[in-house]
Amino acid sequence: EPSSGTVEGDPVVIASGARYRRLNLANVTQFEGASVHYWASPIEARLCENQEIALVGAGNSAGQAAVYLAGQVEKVWMIVRGANLAASMSRYLIERIEAQPNIEVVLRTEVTGLHGGANLTDVSWRNADTGEETKRQIRHLFLLVGADPNTDWLAGCDVALDPKGFVKTGVGENRHPLETSLPGTFAIGDVRAGSVKRVASAVGEGAQVVAAIHEFLAEAR
Repeated sequence: EPSSGTVEGDPVVIASGARYRRLNLANVTQFEGASVHYWASPIEARLCENQEIALVGAGNSAGQAAVYLAGQVEKVWMIVRGANLAASMSRYLIERIEAQPNIEVVLRTEVTGLHGGANLTDVSWRNADTGEETKRQIRHLFLLVGADPNTDWLAGCDVALDPKGFVKTGVGENRHPLETSLPGTFAIGDVRAGSVKRVASAVGEGAQVVAAIHEFLAEAR
């Protein structure tokens, strides 16, 4: 059982991660790992090579993923809840999406159903204005709708967070890139503002922070 209290110690590494936002569908977890993805790396691109895929999201990360995947797959259906992309995406990305013939952006639309047994076979979505529902044979769905950092427990710890609640690092003079605003306290992985949300990157930061801790301890002595 989690407990509360105060612990004194030497350097601290914050690696509490983030919770990726999911669709409000009961069976979304059924397809995670094999068919529903929260990032777009070369591994996922190979899984859906030359296929039709769906991608949910309207931020820069979604735009970058859509452009990247469009070079690997037959077609990208980009499903956007809002009325346009301009409110949440950089202009250069919007232009790249518009220039990509195999990306189709569907606005004011939400995913309403995931279908299949062991694996995803079809995805349904509905237009909020017309009520029209579309069902496509799609085996891979990408959800790039953001993440919520696990930082509630840091309240009152003097560790600076960005507006979204991720831990800021490398700010101020003589700060290591992984060091927070609280000297001797470091952050790595998904919880860190500006980190690349990949397992390999988190592992790499974990290796870097060991050297940073040794350096901090040497200076303290």
